Amino acid sequence: MAVGIKCLPAKKIIKTMQKFDGLKPEKKDTVSAFPEMQLFANEGGALPERLYFREGTAENKFNMDKDGVVTDFARIGTMNKKGELCMQGQHFIGKKEGESGINLSMSFDVRFKNTSGSHTIAELIDGTKDGKSHYKKMFPGPMAIMVPKMTHVGITYIDEADSVQPIIYAARSGDEVSGLLVEQLNNMFVIGIEDLQNLNADSLEIEGGAYELTPIPSIEKMKKLGFGEDGSDKADEENGADRADAE
Repeated sequence: MAVGIKCLPAKKIIKTMQKFDGLKPEKKDTVSAFPEMQLFANEGGALPERLYFREGTAENKFNMDKDGVVTDFARIGTMNKKGELCMQGQHFIGKKEGESGINLSMSFDVRFKNTSGSHTIAELIDGTKDGKSHYKKMFPGPMAIMVPKMTHVGITYIDEADSVQPIIYAARSGDEVSGLLVEQLNNMFVIGIEDLQNLNADSLEIEGGAYELTPIPSIEKMKKLGFGEDGSDKADEENGADRADAE
């Protein structure tokens, strides 16, 4: 192995992604599972110079932003399970296992495909039902029955909080309907599907910046299950998210 390069088998990651291939097309028309990976350096440390997929002598580079987020990690789902995920940097030269100071975190986020700012109630209902099917794929065997019903949607703005002016409201025939309850859990705004229906709204409108929309249970249910209390509502990699030393 070349000096300064650390590689990990990609088989487990790719197999996890391929679990979603078994879902029927009608379960994937509104929502999809998006894999996310982020690299972390110990305090004061630098991130690896590059991250890439290697199969034999062929290399396929991934793009990583200044915070270590791999912005195009979803591409790994199309790659060969026999390949490796590799990192290159001074961190791995002459270091024993666990001493590189680099950690990586992987998660799967189930999100609505539509981010136009306007979502019909029919779309939201379909997405919450299909979202449960996606989440069940993340949990092994009998644990899948523990996945709760998705009754809400969570809105997370992508831009920095100080540059976002959240505008979230129910609408009917294009006109705003007052009275929508908007709860908040950390940086996520939470809307109940039943609340929208009780207002006789036909759509949910989201303005103020780019965002991600996720099917979720109620805040109360998430807290009972131990999610969301530390700012994270993603499941374990076998269950949805995994964080480990790069060694």
